[in-house]
Amino acid sequence: MRDFLYLLIALLALALLLRLNFVYYIVYVVGGIWLLARWATPRSLAALRVRRQFVDHAFLGERIPVVLEVSNPSWFPIPWLRLTETMPLDLAASEQFNRVYSLRPREKVTIDYELHCTRRGYYPLGPLRLVVGDLFGFSDADGRDGAQQFLTVYPRIIPLVRLGLPSRLPHGTLPASRRIFEDPARLRGVREYQPGDNLRRIHWKASAHSDALLVKQFSPAISLESMVLLNLNTQDYHRQRIYSASEWAIVVAASVATYLESMRQAVGLATNGRDPLIADNSQQLTLIPPRPGRLHLMKQLEVLARVEVAESAQPFMDWAQRSAVSLAWGTTVLAITPLADEAVCQGFHRLTRAGMNVVLLVTEPYANFGVVRERARRLGLRAYQTATEDDLTRLQTTPSGAVGVAA
Repeated sequence: MRDFLYLLIALLALALLLRLNFVYYIVYVVGGIWLLARWATPRSLAALRVRRQFVDHAFLGERIPVVLEVSNPSWFPIPWLRLTETMPLDLAASEQFNRVYSLRPREKVTIDYELHCTRRGYYPLGPLRLVVGDLFGFSDADGRDGAQQFLTVYPRIIPLVRLGLPSRLPHGTLPASRRIFEDPARLRGVREYQPGDNLRRIHWKASAHSDALLVKQFSPAISLESMVLLNLNTQDYHRQRIYSASEWAIVVAASVATYLESMRQAVGLATNGRDPLIADNSQQLTLIPPRPGRLHLMKQLEVLARVEVAESAQPFMDWAQRSAVSLAWGTTVLAITPLADEAVCQGFHRLTRAGMNVVLLVTEPYANFGVVRERARRLGLRAYQTATEDDLTRLQTTPSGAVGVAA
């Protein structure tokens, strides 16, 4: 543009020297257009409005449609507008997103594209780069739409019909002699109404058939909680398999948590991985206490979608015992870890002595897993090898309360 300004000055000097009117005319017209373009182009860019619409949570394998709306609310036309969308490479159907449009005053364009959710993660969309220019190429303006949005892709979930783990785990209840622990989901029978009974416990259908008020009776039970401890410390994984093994551990954690929620059990999650939403990961402790319900499960799946392996100076067992401090007596602790050595078994043995029901789900392949299983059994633990999807399949066919699966 500086060279063009020098050219106008040279033409103006030539017109003054030779007194040529048509040169004056050229300088006036071209100079006016140049000044108008320099004034209007940045204002047209500042007036642009961008809105991106999409569903910000998705499951693995879904295709997410994204609607990008760009509007020109000003009274100035935009001869050309180049849009470059910043998309995550793992989800983009094409390598680049570049479009060029021409916008009239008060015009809006709508752009549709899709994101392919092939990997779990927490992905940023945007910012959108906008380049505006005039018709003659005298001036252009480059800017970015600063609004950055995020898409959460949940991890893969393997449907589990049942788990052949200790009987306390899948059912989550224990018989109780005290009626204060009656479970309203376990109907035992009915009895005649007595003064002082809660009206909510009246069995109206049975009362209509017998022409007498009947009250529901429930089996006494204590509902036990489950806590998933996910080990994502890079020091505990083999360097050659760190990515695949850690991703599989996340799949196991998501599948087990989903299964427990489907059984209407209270389940929580704790992991020592790095969560990008937590600014200070020095403590490396993401803890979601056990709660029942679908919404609580989705909160855990969001964490499992974002979490990444991280190097921690704190040993796994120190972190695990710290995470289990606030757990209630009788809680089932499902430790998903690549390690199952003597130190790990000894550390979880201390949790069993504190009243926890510890189950080890080992995600690394062991040549002789029977040794690990026997070591855990001696210390009051249950150990299962879940290094592959076939191991999970065998775990579903194992009778409840069995010693374990074969190596």
